[in-house]
Amino acid sequence: MPRFTPATPRSRRLGRELRKLREAKGLTGEGVAETLACSPSRISRIESGEIRPRVGDVMELLVAYGVKIDEEPGVSLLDQARGLREDGWWQRLGGKYATYIAYEIEAVELKNFEPMLVPGLLQTESYAREVNVIGRETDQETIDQRVSARMTRQEVLRRKPTPLRMHAILSEASLRTEVGGPDVLREQLDHLVTLSRLPNVTIQVLRFEAGAHLADSSGFVLLSFERDEPPLGYIETLAGELFLESSRDLARLSAAYDNLRTLAMSPAESIRFIKELSKHGT
Repeated sequence: MPRFTPATPRSRRLGRELRKLREAKGLTGEGVAETLACSPSRISRIESGEIRPRVGDVMELLVAYGVKIDEEPGVSLLDQARGLREDGWWQRLGGKYATYIAYEIEAVELKNFEPMLVPGLLQTESYAREVNVIGRETDQETIDQRVSARMTRQEVLRRKPTPLRMHAILSEASLRTEVGGPDVLREQLDHLVTLSRLPNVTIQVLRFEAGAHLADSSGFVLLSFERDEPPLGYIETLAGELFLESSRDLARLSAAYDNLRTLAMSPAESIRFIKELSKHGT
Protein backbone atom coordinates (compact mmCIF):
# COMPACT_ATOMS: atom_id res chain seq x y z
CA MET A 1 0.00 0.00 0.00
CA PRO A 2 1.23 3.56 -0.63
CA ARG A 3 2.41 5.37 2.47
CA PHE A 4 0.55 8.42 3.75
CA THR A 5 3.17 10.89 4.92
CA PRO A 6 3.51 14.65 5.18
CA ALA A 7 4.14 16.15 1.76
CA THR A 8 7.71 17.26 1.11
CA PRO A 9 9.20 19.24 -1.78
CA ARG A 10 10.28 16.02 -3.52
CA SER A 11 6.92 14.27 -3.16
CA ARG A 12 5.07 17.40 -4.25
CA ARG A 13 7.39 17.78 -7.24
CA LEU A 14 6.72 14.22 -8.37
CA GLY A 15 2.99 14.65 -7.85
CA ARG A 16 2.98 17.89 -9.79
CA GLU A 17 4.73 16.26 -12.77
CA LEU A 18 2.28 13.36 -12.74
CA ARG A 19 -0.64 15.76 -12.65
CA LYS A 20 0.77 17.65 -15.66
CA LEU A 21 0.99 14.40 -17.61
CA ARG A 22 -2.60 13.49 -16.73
CA GLU A 23 -3.93 16.92 -17.69
CA ALA A 24 -1.93 16.90 -20.93
CA LYS A 25 -3.84 13.75 -21.88
CA GLY A 26 -7.14 15.37 -21.03
CA LEU A 27 -7.84 12.82 -18.30
CA THR A 28 -9.62 13.39 -14.99
CA GLY A 29 -8.52 12.00 -11.66
CA GLU A 30 -11.76 10.05 -11.49
CA GLY A 31 -11.19 8.53 -14.89
CA VAL A 32 -7.64 7.46 -14.05
CA ALA A 33 -8.83 6.01 -10.75
CA GLU A 34 -11.43 3.95 -12.58
CA THR A 35 -8.80 2.66 -15.02
CA LEU A 36 -6.45 1.65 -12.20
CA ALA A 37 -9.25 0.33 -9.96
CA CYS A 38 -8.44 2.68 -7.09
CA SER A 39 -10.14 5.61 -5.38
CA PRO A 40 -10.00 9.12 -6.84
CA SER A 41 -8.64 10.33 -3.47
CA ARG A 42 -5.57 8.15 -3.98
CA ILE A 43 -4.79 9.86 -7.29
CA SER A 44 -5.40 13.24 -5.67
CA ARG A 45 -3.07 12.48 -2.76
CA ILE A 46 -0.33 11.21 -5.02
CA GLU A 47 -0.55 14.44 -7.00
CA SER A 48 -0.52 16.58 -3.84
CA GLY A 49 2.50 14.69 -2.47
CA GLU A 50 0.67 13.24 0.53
CA ILE A 51 1.33 9.70 -0.71
CA ARG A 52 4.81 8.46 -1.47
CA PRO A 53 3.94 6.23 -4.43
CA ARG A 54 5.88 3.05 -5.06
CA VAL A 55 7.78 2.64 -8.28
CA GLY A 56 5.03 0.27 -9.46
CA ASP A 57 2.39 2.90 -8.75
CA VAL A 58 4.19 5.48 -10.87
CA MET A 59 4.76 2.90 -13.59
CA GLU A 60 1.02 2.19 -13.75
CA LEU A 61 0.26 5.91 -14.03
CA LEU A 62 2.84 6.39 -16.79
CA VAL A 63 1.35 3.52 -18.76
CA ALA A 64 -2.14 4.98 -18.30
CA TYR A 65 -0.83 8.31 -19.65
CA GLY A 66 0.92 6.67 -22.61
CA VAL A 67 4.40 7.60 -21.36
CA LYS A 68 7.20 5.13 -22.08
CA ILE A 69 8.96 4.00 -18.91
CA ASP A 70 12.35 3.61 -20.63
CA GLU A 71 12.42 7.14 -22.06
CA GLU A 72 12.21 10.64 -20.61
CA PRO A 73 10.30 11.86 -18.69
CA GLY A 74 9.35 8.38 -17.54
CA VAL A 75 12.90 7.43 -16.48
CA SER A 76 13.30 10.56 -14.33
CA LEU A 77 9.91 10.16 -12.68
CA LEU A 78 10.65 6.55 -11.76
CA ASP A 79 14.00 7.63 -10.29
CA GLN A 80 12.17 10.23 -8.21
CA ALA A 81 9.79 7.53 -6.96
CA ARG A 82 12.73 5.35 -5.91
CA GLY A 83 14.21 8.27 -3.98
CA LEU A 84 10.98 8.81 -2.07
CA ARG A 85 11.13 5.30 -0.61
CA GLU A 86 14.24 6.14 1.40
CA ASP A 87 13.32 6.81 5.02
CA GLY A 88 14.88 9.88 6.59
CA TRP A 89 16.33 9.85 10.11
CA TRP A 90 13.79 12.47 11.18
CA GLN A 91 10.74 10.30 10.51
CA ARG A 92 11.03 8.49 13.82
CA LEU A 93 10.31 11.80 15.57
CA GLY A 94 6.80 11.96 14.16
CA GLY A 95 4.39 14.86 14.06
CA LYS A 96 4.83 18.27 12.49
CA TYR A 97 8.38 18.54 13.85
CA ALA A 98 9.38 15.71 11.52
CA THR A 99 7.50 17.41 8.69
CA TYR A 100 9.38 20.64 9.26
CA ILE A 101 12.75 18.88 9.30
CA ALA A 102 11.91 17.19 5.99
CA TYR A 103 11.34 20.60 4.44
CA GLU A 104 14.41 22.08 6.11
CA ILE A 105 16.65 19.36 4.71
CA GLU A 106 15.44 19.99 1.17
CA ALA A 107 15.58 23.79 1.41
CA VAL A 108 18.33 25.80 -0.26
CA GLU A 109 17.75 28.97 1.75
CA LEU A 110 16.30 29.66 5.19
CA LYS A 111 15.39 33.00 6.73
CA ASN A 112 14.67 32.94 10.46
CA PHE A 113 13.57 35.55 12.99
CA GLU A 114 13.62 34.61 16.67
CA PRO A 115 12.38 37.01 19.37
CA MET A 116 13.37 35.09 22.52
CA LEU A 117 15.72 32.15 21.80
CA VAL A 118 18.65 31.37 19.55
CA PRO A 119 17.40 29.38 16.51
CA GLY A 120 17.76 25.60 16.67
CA LEU A 121 20.19 25.44 13.75
CA LEU A 122 22.56 27.78 15.63
CA GLN A 123 22.31 26.26 19.12
CA THR A 124 25.09 24.53 21.05
CA GLU A 125 24.31 21.14 22.52
CA SER A 126 24.23 22.55 26.09
CA TYR A 127 21.89 25.37 25.09
CA ALA A 128 19.64 22.97 23.14
CA ARG A 129 19.39 20.67 26.14
CA GLU A 130 18.32 23.50 28.43
CA VAL A 131 15.72 24.69 25.92
CA ASN A 132 14.18 21.22 25.78
CA VAL A 133 14.13 20.88 29.57
CA ILE A 134 12.38 24.17 30.35
CA GLY A 135 8.68 23.46 30.69
CA ARG A 136 8.57 20.88 27.90
CA GLU A 137 9.89 17.45 28.74
CA THR A 138 10.80 15.56 31.90
CA ASP A 139 11.64 12.21 30.36
CA GLN A 140 15.42 12.02 29.92
CA GLU A 141 15.25 9.71 26.92
CA THR A 142 12.92 12.07 25.09
CA ILE A 143 15.15 15.03 25.90
CA ASP A 144 18.21 13.17 24.62
CA GLN A 145 16.37 12.29 21.41
CA ARG A 146 15.33 15.88 20.80
CA VAL A 147 18.82 17.24 21.46
CA SER A 148 20.35 14.62 19.18
CA ALA A 149 17.85 15.52 16.46
CA ARG A 150 18.70 19.20 16.80
CA MET A 151 22.42 18.52 16.47
CA THR A 152 21.79 16.34 13.42
CA ARG A 153 19.65 19.05 11.85
CA GLN A 154 22.61 21.41 11.94
CA GLU A 155 24.47 19.28 9.39
CA VAL A 156 22.61 21.14 6.63
CA LEU A 157 24.84 24.15 7.31
CA ARG A 158 27.91 22.14 6.30
CA ARG A 159 26.48 19.68 3.80
CA LYS A 160 28.28 19.18 0.52
CA PRO A 161 28.29 20.33 -2.17
CA THR A 162 25.63 22.97 -1.42
CA PRO A 163 25.14 23.92 2.24
CA LEU A 164 21.94 25.58 3.33
CA ARG A 165 22.11 29.37 3.08
CA MET A 166 20.87 30.75 6.39
CA HIS A 167 20.04 34.33 7.29
CA ALA A 168 19.09 34.74 10.94
CA ILE A 169 17.79 37.85 12.67
CA LEU A 170 18.06 37.52 16.46
CA SER A 171 16.41 39.91 18.85
CA GLU A 172 18.61 41.37 21.57
CA ALA A 173 16.38 39.55 24.07
CA SER A 174 17.38 36.17 22.60
CA LEU A 175 21.03 37.01 23.25
CA ARG A 176 20.51 38.24 26.81
CA THR A 177 18.11 35.59 28.11
CA GLU A 178 20.10 33.25 30.35
CA VAL A 179 19.19 29.80 29.14
CA GLY A 180 21.00 27.38 31.43
CA GLY A 181 22.96 30.10 33.20
CA PRO A 182 25.80 32.47 32.23
CA ASP A 183 28.31 29.79 31.22
CA VAL A 184 25.88 28.09 28.82
CA LEU A 185 24.90 31.45 27.36
CA ARG A 186 28.51 32.59 26.95
CA GLU A 187 29.35 29.37 25.11
CA GLN A 188 26.30 29.95 22.89
CA LEU A 189 27.34 33.51 22.07
CA ASP A 190 30.84 32.38 21.13
CA HIS A 191 29.30 29.67 18.96
CA LEU A 192 27.30 32.29 17.07
CA VAL A 193 30.49 34.18 16.34
CA THR A 194 32.10 30.98 15.02
CA LEU A 195 29.13 30.13 12.81
CA SER A 196 29.04 33.64 11.39
CA ARG A 197 32.39 32.92 9.72
CA LEU A 198 30.73 30.33 7.49
CA PRO A 199 30.12 31.87 4.04
CA ASN A 200 26.54 30.56 4.01
CA VAL A 201 25.53 31.93 7.44
CA THR A 202 24.53 35.55 8.04
CA ILE A 203 23.51 36.83 11.48
CA GLN A 204 21.93 40.17 12.30
CA VAL A 205 20.92 41.47 15.72
CA LEU A 206 17.77 43.48 16.32
CA ARG A 207 18.50 45.85 19.23
CA PHE A 208 15.87 46.90 21.74
CA GLU A 209 16.11 50.49 20.53
CA ALA A 210 14.89 49.43 17.09
CA GLY A 211 11.43 49.72 18.59
CA ALA A 212 8.19 48.10 17.45
CA HIS A 213 8.17 46.11 14.22
CA LEU A 214 5.98 43.87 12.06
CA ALA A 215 6.86 40.65 13.94
CA ASP A 216 6.28 41.68 17.54
CA SER A 217 4.05 38.68 18.21
CA SER A 218 6.20 35.70 17.19
CA GLY A 219 9.19 34.32 15.35
CA PHE A 220 8.94 32.65 11.98
CA VAL A 221 10.86 30.86 9.24
CA LEU A 222 10.83 31.31 5.47
CA LEU A 223 12.09 28.34 3.44
CA SER A 224 13.05 28.48 -0.24
CA PHE A 225 13.65 25.48 -2.49
CA GLU A 226 15.27 24.71 -5.81
CA ARG A 227 13.63 24.55 -9.21
CA ASP A 228 10.04 25.75 -9.35
CA GLU A 229 9.09 24.54 -5.87
CA PRO A 230 7.10 27.27 -4.08
CA PRO A 231 8.45 28.69 -0.80
CA LEU A 232 7.04 27.79 2.59
CA GLY A 233 6.44 29.71 5.81
CA TYR A 234 6.58 28.16 9.27
CA ILE A 235 5.48 29.53 12.63
CA GLU A 236 5.74 27.71 15.95
CA THR A 237 3.14 28.71 18.56
CA LEU A 238 2.04 27.47 21.97
CA ALA A 239 -0.99 25.94 20.27
CA GLY A 240 1.06 24.10 17.65
CA GLU A 241 2.96 24.58 14.41
CA LEU A 242 1.64 26.34 11.34
CA PHE A 243 2.77 25.80 7.74
CA LEU A 244 1.93 28.74 5.47
CA GLU A 245 1.77 28.28 1.70
CA SER A 246 -0.62 30.90 0.30
CA SER A 247 0.93 33.75 -1.65
CA ARG A 248 -0.78 36.23 0.67
CA ASP A 249 0.69 34.71 3.83
CA LEU A 250 4.14 34.39 2.28
CA ALA A 251 4.05 38.01 1.10
CA ARG A 252 3.24 39.15 4.64
CA LEU A 253 6.10 37.12 6.11
CA SER A 254 8.52 38.39 3.47
CA ALA A 255 7.49 41.99 4.16
CA ALA A 256 7.95 41.46 7.88
CA TYR A 257 11.38 39.94 7.34
CA ASP A 258 12.50 42.77 5.08
CA ASN A 259 11.33 45.22 7.73
CA LEU A 260 13.34 43.41 10.40
CA ARG A 261 16.46 43.23 8.24
CA THR A 262 16.28 47.01 7.71
CA LEU A 263 15.88 47.69 11.44
CA ALA A 264 18.62 45.27 12.55
CA MET A 265 22.31 46.06 12.80
CA SER A 266 24.54 45.07 9.90
CA PRO A 267 26.14 41.60 10.06
CA ALA A 268 29.53 43.09 11.00
CA GLU A 269 28.03 45.31 13.72
CA SER A 270 25.97 42.38 14.98
CA ILE A 271 29.00 40.12 15.47
CA ARG A 272 30.86 42.89 17.29
CA PHE A 273 27.84 43.28 19.56
CA ILE A 274 27.69 39.54 20.27
CA LYS A 275 31.43 39.48 21.06
CA GLU A 276 30.96 42.32 23.54
CA LEU A 277 28.08 40.51 25.23
CA SER A 278 30.18 37.36 25.55
CA LYS A 279 33.17 39.25 26.90
CA HIS A 280 31.50 41.60 29.35
CA GLY A 281 28.35 39.66 30.19
CA THR A 282 24.72 40.31 29.44
